[in-house]
Amino acid sequence: MDTLANSSELAQEIPRSASCRIVPKVFIITMFNQEAAKWLSDESAYKFDKVIQVPGLSHGHDVVHHDTEKDVCLVTTGIALVNAALSISALTTSPLFDLTSTYFILSGIAGVNPKVSTVGSVALAKFAVQVDVQLEFDARETPASWKTGYLPIGAPSHGSFPRSFTGSEVFELNDSLRKIALEFARGADLIDSDAAIDDRALYAGSEGGIFDAAATQKPSIVEGDVTASNMFFHGRYLAEGFEDLVKLYTAGQAQYYMTAMEDTAVLAALLRAALQKRVDFSRVILMRAGSNFDRSHDPDYVVSLPFVIDHGGFQPACKNLYLSGMKVVEGILGSWNTFKIGVKADNYIGDVFGSLGGTPGFGPKAKA
Repeated sequence: MDTLANSSELAQEIPRSASCRIVPKVFIITMFNQEAAKWLSDESAYKFDKVIQVPGLSHGHDVVHHDTEKDVCLVTTGIALVNAALSISALTTSPLFDLTSTYFILSGIAGVNPKVSTVGSVALAKFAVQVDVQLEFDARETPASWKTGYLPIGAPSHGSFPRSFTGSEVFELNDSLRKIALEFARGADLIDSDAAIDDRALYAGSEGGIFDAAATQKPSIVEGDVTASNMFFHGRYLAEGFEDLVKLYTAGQAQYYMTAMEDTAVLAALLRAALQKRVDFSRVILMRAGSNFDRSHDPDYVVSLPFVIDHGGFQPACKNLYLSGMKVVEGILGSWNTFKIGVKADNYIGDVFGSLGGTPGFGPKAKA
């Protein structure tokens, strides 16, 4: 593989004319190095033999990896929404690429809701919902009846919409494509760890049995939606508050499975690129793997420091992202003559404003 040292020289060698641009069939989007590591390792099914320096990518992640034989690329955005949005904006406006027929796979780890899934599982999402564009009150100073100190901006109460939306709160993706990707992903043999098994066992016998059906199961491929926020949150009351917000914003359509960071930023950048006819927003697949539970099994849990995030789920999550994502890539490449044409969305796709056309079935005008 070429080294980063010669990537600038390589980029200069690539003609910028439209006819000579790189035309990836699949573009994998990771957020930090460990999410990319399995894809880029020697055991990977993809040999990313070229690295291309792209101006505007995040510090320390300023190259795109390219498998020139299979027409697969990978980029790492850098952690946090601002890095993700700017990196994908730089990518989609780069003269080095023609992305109009490219399938994008967002591939990252996440916290997981133990009511519906477990660590090591991989969720493919129809909805991504940003939950931190809200007012935040110190929870120690809120009324006892409040579940959380978060409140939509300008809303008269919890369970009410904000005064206005910014546009990044909800994105809906192509559900027909998601269902195809789910079948591909389910061909993967997922891994586990002894520590993750022990961690799951703590969620058995939960109060009211709310975690028993899902949290204690082995890793699997599931349909489930994703929250996004710059804040890494943990705890029952925050998680339940965001569960309610996801239901509110999507008119009851979305089910909060995974909590991540960058997804709405990536999707916002891709949507704006789609408005410029640079990408096809119907070709986006969102995959998140649970690396840790988003709340404790113990209803009387009190935070102690140092806060330990990983209880054996991190490595299985990273590996399962690759194993399942690889099956999705293989499926797309193996039937490229079909996928090149595209997968027609039978549902609305886009943001709360209807920017790409159509009428969203979510937001303040929709009813659950």
